[in-house]
Amino acid sequence: MEIPSGYKEVYVEPGNDKVLGLKMAMYGLGQAARQWFKRLSDVLITLGYNPCESDPCLMYRIDNEGLCIILMYVDDNLIVGSRKAIDKATQEIKEIFSVTVSPVATEYLGSEIWQYVERTTSDRNTKHTGFSCST
Repeated sequence: MEIPSGYKEVYVEPGNDKVLGLKMAMYGLGQAARQWFKRLSDVLITLGYNPCESDPCLMYRIDNEGLCIILMYVDDNLIVGSRKAIDKATQEIKEIFSVTVSPVATEYLGSEIWQYVERTTSDRNTKHTGFSCST
C-alpha cells in the first residue's frame, strides 16, 4: 500500500512512530478477501444459515423451502439445493448485496458441472449433478 501524497511527508520522517490505520478493506489488498468472507458469513448467519464444522466456507440451511447449501470462495459462490430454497436464498442475498446470478452453474473453481435427467419407469425423473475437474 502506498501512502497518499500530503501524508508522505509526515510519515517518512526519521524516528517517526506514527502509523496509518486502514478503516475498510479495499479490493486488491490481502485483507479484502477475508473481510468479504466475514461480511458474507455474518449476513448468511443472520439469514439462518449454519457453517459446516469441517469447512467454514460451506454454509447450509434447512427450512420449509428445503435444503440450501452455499459454497463460498472469495467472490465466487455456488448455491445448491431445492429450486425453492435456491430462489429464496438468491432473493435474500440480492436484497443485501449487488450480485450477478447465473441461472445454471456450468463451472465452479475450475471444475465443470454437468446435469442430466434419468428417465425412470415411474412418473418421476431423477436429476443428477456431477463435477469434473479441468486440468
